[in-house]
Amino acid sequence: MALKITRPQGTEDITPENISKWYTVEQVARDTAKCFGFHEMRIPTFESTDLFLRSVGETTDVVQKEMYTVKAKETEFTLRPEGTAGTIRSMLQNGMLNAALPQKVFYILSCFRHERPQAGRLREFHQFGVEMAGSADAAADAEIISLAKSILDRIGLKNIQLYINSIGCPSCRAAYNKALKEYFAPHLDGLCYDCKARFEKNPLRLLDCKEEECRKINAHAPSILDYLCPECAEHFEALKAYLALAGIEYEIDPRIVRGLDYYTRTVFEFVSDDIGAQGTVCGGGRYDGLIGELGGAPAPAVGFAAGIERLLL
Repeated sequence: MALKITRPQGTEDITPENISKWYTVEQVARDTAKCFGFHEMRIPTFESTDLFLRSVGETTDVVQKEMYTVKAKETEFTLRPEGTAGTIRSMLQNGMLNAALPQKVFYILSCFRHERPQAGRLREFHQFGVEMAGSADAAADAEIISLAKSILDRIGLKNIQLYINSIGCPSCRAAYNKALKEYFAPHLDGLCYDCKARFEKNPLRLLDCKEEECRKINAHAPSILDYLCPECAEHFEALKAYLALAGIEYEIDPRIVRGLDYYTRTVFEFVSDDIGAQGTVCGGGRYDGLIGELGGAPAPAVGFAAGIERLLL
Protein backbone atom coordinates (compact mmCIF):
# COMPACT_ATOMS: atom_id res chain seq x y z
CA MET A 1 0.00 0.00 0.00
CA ALA A 2 1.44 3.36 -1.01
CA LEU A 3 1.82 5.95 1.75
CA LYS A 4 -0.34 9.03 1.31
CA ILE A 5 2.18 11.31 3.03
CA THR A 6 5.97 10.91 3.22
CA ARG A 7 8.68 13.05 4.78
CA PRO A 8 9.66 16.23 2.88
CA GLN A 9 12.44 15.93 0.32
CA GLY A 10 15.84 16.70 1.81
CA THR A 11 14.99 15.51 5.32
CA GLU A 12 15.78 12.28 7.15
CA ASP A 13 14.21 10.24 9.93
CA ILE A 14 16.54 9.12 12.72
CA THR A 15 15.20 5.73 13.75
CA PRO A 16 15.97 3.86 17.01
CA GLU A 17 18.50 1.60 15.28
CA ASN A 18 20.60 4.67 14.31
CA ILE A 19 20.11 6.99 17.25
CA SER A 20 23.05 5.54 19.19
CA LYS A 21 25.44 6.76 16.48
CA TRP A 22 24.06 10.28 16.89
CA TYR A 23 24.41 10.06 20.68
CA THR A 24 28.04 8.99 20.29
CA VAL A 25 29.03 11.82 17.93
CA GLU A 26 27.17 14.45 19.98
CA GLN A 27 28.69 13.23 23.26
CA VAL A 28 32.23 13.18 21.88
CA ALA A 29 31.75 16.72 20.59
CA ARG A 30 30.28 17.95 23.90
CA ASP A 31 32.94 16.31 26.06
CA THR A 32 35.82 17.55 23.91
CA ALA A 33 34.49 21.12 23.79
CA LYS A 34 34.11 21.15 27.57
CA CYS A 35 37.71 19.98 27.93
CA PHE A 36 38.72 23.08 25.92
CA GLY A 37 36.69 25.32 28.25
CA PHE A 38 33.60 25.83 26.07
CA HIS A 39 30.06 25.99 27.48
CA GLU A 40 26.84 24.89 25.76
CA MET A 41 24.09 27.31 24.72
CA ARG A 42 20.89 27.08 22.68
CA ILE A 43 19.27 29.63 20.39
CA PRO A 44 15.89 29.93 18.58
CA THR A 45 15.22 27.95 15.43
CA PHE A 46 14.23 31.12 13.57
CA GLU A 47 15.53 34.69 13.64
CA SER A 48 14.76 38.03 12.05
CA THR A 49 15.62 37.77 8.35
CA ASP A 50 17.71 40.93 8.63
CA LEU A 51 20.15 39.09 10.92
CA PHE A 52 21.22 36.83 8.05
CA LEU A 53 21.19 39.60 5.45
CA ARG A 54 23.66 41.54 7.64
CA SER A 55 25.88 38.62 8.62
CA VAL A 56 25.84 35.91 5.94
CA GLY A 57 25.80 38.40 3.07
CA GLU A 58 23.24 39.37 0.42
CA THR A 59 25.37 38.03 -2.46
CA THR A 60 25.86 34.54 -1.01
CA ASP A 61 24.02 31.49 -2.32
CA VAL A 62 22.59 31.00 1.18
CA VAL A 63 20.74 34.33 1.12
CA GLN A 64 19.92 34.47 -2.59
CA LYS A 65 18.70 30.89 -3.09
CA GLU A 66 18.58 28.76 0.04
CA MET A 67 16.86 30.49 2.97
CA TYR A 68 13.43 29.44 4.24
CA THR A 69 11.72 32.74 5.02
CA VAL A 70 8.23 33.14 6.50
CA LYS A 71 6.07 36.23 6.84
CA ALA A 72 3.78 36.28 9.87
CA LYS A 73 1.51 39.32 9.54
CA GLU A 74 3.93 42.27 9.27
CA THR A 75 6.98 40.39 10.60
CA GLU A 76 9.49 38.38 8.55
CA PHE A 77 11.48 35.49 10.01
CA THR A 78 13.96 33.00 8.56
CA LEU A 79 14.74 29.46 9.70
CA ARG A 80 18.42 29.58 10.62
CA PRO A 81 20.67 28.49 7.71
CA GLU A 82 23.71 28.36 10.04
CA GLY A 83 24.53 28.80 13.72
CA THR A 84 27.07 31.60 14.06
CA ALA A 85 24.88 34.65 13.41
CA GLY A 86 22.20 33.62 15.91
CA THR A 87 24.77 32.66 18.52
CA ILE A 88 26.54 36.01 18.30
CA ARG A 89 23.17 37.82 18.39
CA SER A 90 22.33 35.88 21.55
CA MET A 91 25.69 36.60 23.19
CA LEU A 92 25.20 40.32 22.53
CA GLN A 93 21.56 40.43 23.63
CA ASN A 94 22.30 38.54 26.87
CA GLY A 95 25.32 40.66 27.79
CA MET A 96 27.81 37.82 27.58
CA LEU A 97 30.41 40.00 25.86
CA ASN A 98 30.35 42.40 28.83
CA ALA A 99 31.87 39.64 30.97
CA ALA A 100 35.46 38.36 30.99
CA LEU A 101 36.77 37.63 27.51
CA PRO A 102 37.15 35.46 25.58
CA GLN A 103 33.68 33.96 25.82
CA LYS A 104 33.70 30.35 24.57
CA VAL A 105 30.45 28.58 23.66
CA PHE A 106 29.28 25.55 21.68
CA TYR A 107 25.96 24.34 20.31
CA ILE A 108 24.23 21.44 18.59
CA LEU A 109 21.35 22.52 16.38
CA SER A 110 19.39 21.93 13.20
CA CYS A 111 19.78 24.24 10.18
CA PHE A 112 17.68 24.71 7.07
CA ARG A 113 18.72 25.45 3.48
CA HIS A 114 16.79 24.83 0.29
CA GLU A 115 19.46 22.92 -1.64
CA ARG A 116 19.48 20.04 -4.09
CA PRO A 117 19.43 17.00 -1.79
CA GLN A 118 22.34 14.56 -2.13
CA ALA A 119 24.64 12.52 0.10
CA GLY A 120 25.84 14.77 2.92
CA ARG A 121 23.70 17.73 1.81
CA LEU A 122 20.15 17.96 3.15
CA ARG A 123 17.54 20.68 3.47
CA GLU A 124 17.31 20.08 7.20
CA PHE A 125 20.71 19.20 8.62
CA HIS A 126 22.45 19.28 11.97
CA GLN A 127 25.61 21.04 13.12
CA PHE A 128 27.95 21.01 16.04
CA GLY A 129 29.56 24.43 16.29
CA VAL A 130 31.79 26.53 18.53
CA GLU A 131 32.38 30.27 18.80
CA MET A 132 35.14 32.11 20.69
CA ALA A 133 34.55 35.87 21.04
CA GLY A 134 37.09 38.36 22.33
CA SER A 135 40.52 37.17 21.22
CA ALA A 136 42.33 38.55 18.16
CA ASP A 137 45.42 36.36 18.65
CA ALA A 138 46.27 33.70 16.07
CA ALA A 139 46.60 31.35 19.05
CA ALA A 140 42.78 31.45 19.30
CA ASP A 141 42.53 30.33 15.65
CA ALA A 142 44.94 27.47 16.39
CA GLU A 143 42.95 26.50 19.51
CA ILE A 144 39.72 26.33 17.48
CA ILE A 145 41.41 24.21 14.80
CA SER A 146 42.94 21.96 17.47
CA LEU A 147 39.50 21.47 19.05
CA ALA A 148 38.00 20.53 15.70
CA LYS A 149 40.81 18.07 15.00
CA SER A 150 40.46 16.53 18.47
CA ILE A 151 36.76 15.85 17.85
CA LEU A 152 37.42 14.29 14.43
CA ASP A 153 40.23 12.16 15.89
CA ARG A 154 38.14 10.98 18.85
CA ILE A 155 35.25 10.03 16.56
CA GLY A 156 37.76 7.95 14.61
CA LEU A 157 37.68 9.60 11.20
CA LYS A 158 40.49 8.68 8.82
CA ASN A 159 41.78 10.26 5.60
CA ILE A 160 41.06 13.78 6.83
CA GLN A 161 43.10 16.70 5.48
CA LEU A 162 43.23 20.21 6.95
CA TYR A 163 43.32 23.12 4.48
CA ILE A 164 43.93 26.71 5.61
CA ASN A 165 43.92 30.13 4.00
CA SER A 166 43.72 33.81 4.89
CA ILE A 167 41.22 36.05 3.14
CA GLY A 168 42.60 39.17 4.81
CA CYS A 169 40.78 42.16 6.24
CA PRO A 170 38.57 44.73 4.46
CA SER A 171 41.55 46.95 3.63
CA CYS A 172 43.71 44.33 1.89
CA ARG A 173 40.65 42.65 0.36
CA ALA A 174 39.84 45.88 -1.50
CA ALA A 175 43.10 45.57 -3.45
CA TYR A 176 42.45 41.87 -4.04
CA ASN A 177 38.91 42.50 -5.30
CA LYS A 178 40.34 44.96 -7.81
CA ALA A 179 42.84 42.33 -9.00
CA LEU A 180 40.05 39.74 -9.29
CA LYS A 181 37.94 42.06 -11.42
CA GLU A 182 40.89 42.70 -13.73
CA TYR A 183 41.47 38.95 -14.05
CA PHE A 184 37.84 37.90 -14.58
CA ALA A 185 36.81 40.76 -16.87
CA PRO A 186 38.05 39.03 -20.08
CA HIS A 187 36.34 35.78 -18.98
CA LEU A 188 32.87 37.19 -18.21
CA ASP A 189 31.19 35.44 -21.15
CA GLY A 190 32.37 32.07 -19.83
CA LEU A 191 31.04 32.57 -16.29
CA CYS A 192 27.70 31.25 -15.06
CA TYR A 193 24.75 33.59 -14.50
CA ASP A 194 25.38 33.85 -10.75
CA CYS A 195 29.05 34.66 -11.17
CA LYS A 196 28.28 37.46 -13.60
CA ALA A 197 26.27 39.09 -10.78
CA ARG A 198 28.99 38.35 -8.23
CA PHE A 199 31.56 40.04 -10.47
CA GLU A 200 30.00 43.43 -9.76
CA LYS A 201 28.79 42.95 -6.19
CA ASN A 202 31.36 40.69 -4.52
CA PRO A 203 34.24 39.36 -6.68
CA LEU A 204 35.56 37.14 -3.86
CA ARG A 205 32.43 34.98 -4.22
CA LEU A 206 33.61 34.01 -7.72
CA LEU A 207 36.18 31.71 -6.14
CA ASP A 208 33.46 29.78 -4.32
CA CYS A 209 31.49 28.76 -7.42
CA LYS A 210 30.99 25.01 -7.94
CA GLU A 211 30.16 25.19 -11.67
CA GLU A 212 32.79 23.30 -13.68
CA GLU A 213 33.45 26.05 -16.25
CA CYS A 214 33.81 28.66 -13.53
CA ARG A 215 36.17 26.41 -11.59
CA LYS A 216 38.39 26.09 -14.66
CA ILE A 217 38.60 29.86 -14.96
CA ASN A 218 39.15 30.23 -11.20
CA ALA A 219 42.17 27.93 -11.33
CA HIS A 220 44.42 30.71 -12.64
CA ALA A 221 42.98 33.62 -10.64
CA PRO A 222 45.32 35.72 -8.47
CA SER A 223 46.02 34.45 -4.94
CA ILE A 224 44.74 36.42 -1.96
CA LEU A 225 47.99 35.58 -0.18
CA ASP A 226 49.83 37.95 -2.53
CA TYR A 227 47.63 40.85 -1.43
CA LEU A 228 47.61 40.51 2.37
CA CYS A 229 48.46 43.67 4.34
CA PRO A 230 51.40 43.34 6.78
CA GLU A 231 49.12 42.74 9.79
CA CYS A 232 47.13 39.98 8.06
CA ALA A 233 50.29 38.36 6.70
CA GLU A 234 51.79 38.39 10.20
CA HIS A 235 48.63 36.83 11.63
CA PHE A 236 48.73 34.03 9.04
CA GLU A 237 52.41 33.32 9.72
CA ALA A 238 51.67 33.16 13.45
CA LEU A 239 48.85 30.68 12.84
CA LYS A 240 51.15 28.43 10.83
CA ALA A 241 53.73 28.58 13.63
CA TYR A 242 51.14 27.63 16.27
CA LEU A 243 49.88 24.71 14.17
CA ALA A 244 53.45 23.49 13.73
CA LEU A 245 54.02 23.66 17.50
CA ALA A 246 50.83 21.65 18.03
CA GLY A 247 51.94 19.04 15.50
CA ILE A 248 48.91 19.67 13.30
CA GLU A 249 49.60 19.06 9.61
CA TYR A 250 47.96 21.31 7.04
CA GLU A 251 48.00 22.40 3.43
CA ILE A 252 47.54 25.99 2.22
CA ASP A 253 44.71 26.42 -0.28
CA PRO A 254 44.34 30.05 -1.48
CA ARG A 255 41.00 29.18 -3.10
CA ILE A 256 39.24 28.63 0.24
CA VAL A 257 36.94 31.58 0.89
CA ARG A 258 34.05 29.78 2.69
CA GLY A 259 30.46 30.39 1.69
CA LEU A 260 29.55 33.22 4.08
CA ASP A 261 30.55 36.88 3.93
CA TYR A 262 31.35 37.45 7.60
CA TYR A 263 34.74 35.70 7.47
CA THR A 264 38.02 37.66 7.80
CA ARG A 265 41.64 36.51 7.90
CA THR A 266 41.81 32.80 8.82
CA VAL A 267 39.53 30.33 7.03
CA PHE A 268 39.92 26.55 7.17
CA GLU A 269 38.32 23.26 6.20
CA PHE A 270 38.74 19.64 7.22
CA VAL A 271 38.05 17.53 4.13
CA SER A 272 37.43 13.78 3.79
CA ASP A 273 38.10 11.68 0.71
CA ASP A 274 35.52 9.13 1.85
CA ILE A 275 32.15 10.88 1.31
CA GLY A 276 32.18 11.89 -2.33
CA ALA A 277 31.72 15.41 -3.67
CA GLN A 278 30.56 16.88 -0.34
CA GLY A 279 33.92 16.21 1.28
CA THR A 280 34.07 19.08 3.77
CA VAL A 281 33.11 17.72 7.20
CA CYS A 282 34.10 20.80 9.21
CA GLY A 283 34.81 24.40 8.30
CA GLY A 284 35.27 27.74 9.96
CA GLY A 285 37.47 30.73 10.51
CA ARG A 286 37.72 34.22 11.93
CA TYR A 287 34.97 36.85 11.68
CA ASP A 288 36.28 39.99 13.37
CA GLY A 289 33.67 42.37 11.93
CA LEU A 290 30.47 40.47 12.71
CA ILE A 291 29.96 41.61 16.31
CA GLY A 292 30.25 45.27 15.32
CA GLU A 293 27.97 44.71 12.32
CA LEU A 294 25.26 43.38 14.66
CA GLY A 295 25.46 46.44 16.91
CA GLY A 296 27.93 45.38 19.59
CA ALA A 297 31.22 47.03 20.50
CA PRO A 298 33.65 45.74 17.84
CA ALA A 299 35.34 42.56 19.03
CA PRO A 300 37.21 39.73 17.27
CA ALA A 301 35.78 36.22 17.06
CA VAL A 302 36.56 32.82 15.57
CA GLY A 303 34.70 29.52 15.29
CA PHE A 304 33.74 26.47 13.24
CA ALA A 305 30.82 24.19 12.46
CA ALA A 306 30.81 20.48 11.64
CA GLY A 307 27.93 18.75 9.86
CA ILE A 308 26.79 15.81 11.96
CA GLU A 309 25.30 13.94 8.98
CA ARG A 310 28.64 14.21 7.19
CA LEU A 311 30.53 12.99 10.25
CA LEU A 312 28.21 9.97 10.36
CA LEU A 313 28.82 9.27 6.67
